[in-house]
Amino acid sequence: MNSLDPIQMATQLATFDVQPFQQRYQLQADKYQSQLTALGKVESALRDFRSTIQEINSSTTSIIQNKATLSNDSHFSVNANAQALNGSYQIFVEQVASAHQVKTDMPANLDSTTSVPNTGTLSLTVAGQALDLDLSTIDSDGDGQSTMAELTTAINNHPDNPGVNATLVRTSGQTHFMLSSTETGVANTLSVNASTGTTWFDDAFTNLTEISAPQDAVIWLGAETTGLQITNSSNTFSNVIDGIDITATKAQTSGEPAISMAIDADKDATLEQVNAFIDSYNKVMSTLDSYTQTGSADSKRGALANDPTLRSIESQLNNLLRDQFDGKRLSEIGISINRDGKLEVDSDTFKSAQQTMGSTIESMFNGDGNLLDSLEDSLKPFLQFSSGMFSSRKDALRINIDRIDDKQANLERKYDMAYTRYLKQFTQMNQIMTQMQQTQGLFG
Repeated sequence: MNSLDPIQMATQLATFDVQPFQQRYQLQADKYQSQLTALGKVESALRDFRSTIQEINSSTTSIIQNKATLSNDSHFSVNANAQALNGSYQIFVEQVASAHQVKTDMPANLDSTTSVPNTGTLSLTVAGQALDLDLSTIDSDGDGQSTMAELTTAINNHPDNPGVNATLVRTSGQTHFMLSSTETGVANTLSVNASTGTTWFDDAFTNLTEISAPQDAVIWLGAETTGLQITNSSNTFSNVIDGIDITATKAQTSGEPAISMAIDADKDATLEQVNAFIDSYNKVMSTLDSYTQTGSADSKRGALANDPTLRSIESQLNNLLRDQFDGKRLSEIGISINRDGKLEVDSDTFKSAQQTMGSTIESMFNGDGNLLDSLEDSLKPFLQFSSGMFSSRKDALRINIDRIDDKQANLERKYDMAYTRYLKQFTQMNQIMTQMQQTQGLFG
């Protein structure tokens, strides 16, 4: 009579007791996790699609892109947004804006370690905003001495800095203490005054050398002297012409002709916008199809097969893209839905439509309540973080997964109890069998 292995027997029987439940719970957990992952992927694709919509449907952007063509691009650059009207203009750049920059009259042997007064005030003013720097507070290392390096850092890092940049500049073996306005224009003229009672330091800020005078940018809309003169503290003139930002980079010589600027539609950039829209939409459709497919001999069943909510999203988006906006359908401008439910564009047809009805295309996409607004409105109920469909569905799945985890934890306790019981029983049985073998041996 062979003896039993109590551990092996206890393990096998305890496993047999819980195994059907383990398999069932694992299948349920895998199913819930697959659905949770699938919902996350679909939600991500929809959020990307909404972001794409928002990027081409803001106050400054649209499906239609404009471009500026200059007869000479050496003196200014142009950014034309969706609101820019096609047309030709003349621009003359009289002067560019500059920031105020001064050099203080510090001693010739100045360097970053030169001690400065640690009492008194250094006052810096720009555009009516003042910083009264208490020099007793600039000693950053606590050695009782304040240096030029610490003064520079204190000015630049002070929370009340009105727009001043302090710099130690080394040239030709000498160090200079420079101050400059961080913004250009006459309005940002820098003034400085030191009141410390230390003559060399106070005089250094009285006797300033102007390195760069503050000046405003001046351009003419039209020819020099006869056009419309426009002045700005910055080199960028925003919306001087609706939808157009002009940034002056270099002054022209007086008497030179004005530079021609033509604003018209940028067909290639507009087509890029359309393709970005199409790619994002097709990603949504591919993701939905991947997770809602019913399965076949060549493909497995999706984690959200026949899910009515996702089918509803797909149907809503598809119907919107087939609808009329501003009296036109997308198919009339070269954008269509193919047999697979994906968008595609005929570039030649679209560019031709853009040539003849650009304003209609913009209205179709960007008009109030038209395509892009309608698409975004259709997505809102699903993508709200606190109460959207995806949020509530994912929360419910996480709760189910947590419940499965609890059941599996209980199953582990059940296994431990069964294992302990079987181990005790088979250990006792093994002992009895051993005693019987020993007794049998006594009788030969």
